[in-house]
Amino acid sequence: MSPTDEVLDWIEAQGHKMAAQVDGLDDAQLRATPLPSGWSMLGLLGHVRDSTHFWLHHVLLGHSTELDEDDVWDGDPASPAAEVVAGFVASYVADVAGARGLAADSAPAWWPEGAWGGYRQETVLGVLMHLFADNAAHAGQLSIVRELTDGGVWDYAIGGVRVP
Repeated sequence: MSPTDEVLDWIEAQGHKMAAQVDGLDDAQLRATPLPSGWSMLGLLGHVRDSTHFWLHHVLLGHSTELDEDDVWDGDPASPAAEVVAGFVASYVADVAGARGLAADSAPAWWPEGAWGGYRQETVLGVLMHLFADNAAHAGQLSIVRELTDGGVWDYAIGGVRVP
């Protein structure tokens, strides 16, 4: 297995875990904002969807886009919850699949020059590790909000959320 595909396997697993974290919750629970950041679970899924799409589809695969650094990338929080979750899963799976097979040491196909104060990753693997770290942090945020919502915690033994 190539290093790129191995990291993409981990990124894909994070996406499945995030989708499972919201399973069984109602619309009000998914829209609640219990943390000072103001993120709801749906907003967080929208953000991860948009961020993952940006890094894989635009940066790695070279589909340039206009970047607004002030855009919060949270999708449309007014969309029905089931639509947001389904859109997250479909986009995430498609974007991960599209990036498979890229050489780890090749350069990203596109980069938003001048963004983020000059921050840059020089290789596909660097971009993937950035995305992995970012999505891991967001998966942790989602886990905290889930636990605050109904006491549910991720249980690897069942591959899902265990609710007391």
